[in-house]
Amino acid sequence: MASSMRSLLSDHSQYVESFRLFLENSTEHQCMLEFIEKKLPGIISSIGNGKSAINILSVGGGSGEIDLQILSKVQAKHPGVTINNEVIEPSSEQILSYKV
Repeated sequence: MASSMRSLLSDHSQYVESFRLFLENSTEHQCMLEFIEKKLPGIISSIGNGKSAINILSVGGGSGEIDLQILSKVQAKHPGVTINNEVIEPSSEQILSYKV
């Protein structure tokens, strides 16, 4: 039986609408913000000490709102350390927003 679902990658408007509905009905961003404030500082303290660079991989980072907060925390904890940020995101429009 063939699936009647359209690929979200081939139909950008469907992708955007699906993501919008997901955000409206999900607590993901709220949970991520809580993680950033409560758990991330301890994790950040254990990385980067004595290193000249920190590598960060973002998978499905969308337009980067959450990633920016994480990167800001890492940068604040390790000033002067180079942060290399690689992003994997299926939406070219989201990637364009991420880069801005």
